[in-house]
Amino acid sequence: MKLYYSPGACSLSVHIALREAGLNYNLEKVDLRNKKTESGHDYVQINDKGQVPALETNKQVLLTEAAAILQYVADLAPEKNLLAPVGDVERYEIVAWVNFIATELHKNFGPFFHLNASDDSRESAKKVLEAKLDYIEKHLVKHPYIAGNHFTIADCYLFVVLRWCKFVPNLSSHQEIKKFMARIQNRPAVAAVLQEEGL
Repeated sequence: MKLYYSPGACSLSVHIALREAGLNYNLEKVDLRNKKTESGHDYVQINDKGQVPALETNKQVLLTEAAAILQYVADLAPEKNLLAPVGDVERYEIVAWVNFIATELHKNFGPFFHLNASDDSRESAKKVLEAKLDYIEKHLVKHPYIAGNHFTIADCYLFVVLRWCKFVPNLSSHQEIKKFMARIQNRPAVAAVLQEEGL
């Protein structure tokens, strides 16, 4: 398998999941601004969305979108318990969190990464993020991991998206989120991936 990634982008969540799952994979760094891969290929010819992550499977299928790829990776290593089996209600709780992170958190960081975003759009996004972070903070008071009592793909994704809080000026501090971030960062697989991506 080959993961197309950009350091610190949401592709980091898939990189973490691959390492946690113990799967064999190769990496290809992508310059998102110029749409070029580290080996000099036109990335849009590989993935016409021009975004990361993209995972080239061993069956030569290109998967895109972090939420989908995370589930695929987890299903390749069911013994790692990164996602519950089909039919188990816990699976759908985890998937619900992954979708919440994608739609309610990830997208609201967008204005802070676009140079042409207006101050109004940034302020609006910040208000949404404050409310969502308050919700996550309350949940983490009762649970060490976002989907319950053990590490899952939802934690891979949440950890990466929460790293972006540093790009939002004067965002409120949350103690349980800080503990969560430290807990995840101290996992050997996560530490190894951060080092591999130079973060």
